[in-house]
Amino acid sequence: MQIDFNDKSYLVVGGARGIGAEVCRRIARSGGNVAWTHLGNDADLKGTAELQAEFKELGVACAAKAVDCTDNPGTVQFCRELVANWKIISGLVFCAGFTSPKPFLEISPDEWRKLVEINLSGAFYAARAVMPYFKAEKNGAIVLIGSAAVATGGGGRADYVSAKAGLEGLSRAITKEFAPFGIRCNIIHPSLIDTDLLRQRHSDPEKRKQLAAEVPLRRLGRPEDIAYAAVFLLSDYASYITGQSLYVDGGRTFCK
Repeated sequence: MQIDFNDKSYLVVGGARGIGAEVCRRIARSGGNVAWTHLGNDADLKGTAELQAEFKELGVACAAKAVDCTDNPGTVQFCRELVANWKIISGLVFCAGFTSPKPFLEISPDEWRKLVEINLSGAFYAARAVMPYFKAEKNGAIVLIGSAAVATGGGGRADYVSAKAGLEGLSRAITKEFAPFGIRCNIIHPSLIDTDLLRQRHSDPEKRKQLAAEVPLRRLGRPEDIAYAAVFLLSDYASYITGQSLYVDGGRTFCK
């Protein structure tokens, strides 16, 4: 099965590192133009420079901009710039997210609002920004990156779990309203993916080995495991798939 994204252009929100960066790579290696947003910090700038160097060698057009996912006007403007340059946005992947463990009673209302704004509202802003272009083309695909925590209750952060659960409702609402325009929306729920976020939370290599041993497939997930699923859902091979939630978790969520 060969996925061909030639003459197509994609936006990845939160694409400089981790899962987002791997999604960008898989899109580019399938021939698609790829753009991504990032936070503009040192780690994201480093990741962006690495991606740009890779894509230059591939001969694939790319664009990157420091736009916080909670910046609605900034996201809208970046989409305008992409369409002005590339004429089309074919798909959106929302990879932005943040979490760190905190007991329920210690989460302040301001923290709740911040986590929901990043993990849920950011996806709404991104989808809202691309939707006019999708409707004009009567085509488009959205992939939201959620979390298997929506099924398990998570590892100790109620605002994060609640926001990620909200993505399921958002995906279904988008499907119901926009499927008649040929627009699809699906959500991927990862669990225990070996990214810098997981390594920051579990810095002890022995702890990561213990976590891997609890996964039925006996390993942590890799960013490319999620990226392969995302690229499939963006592709024409998934043209009759919308409104669905896919757990990419090594079997951990329901077999633990």
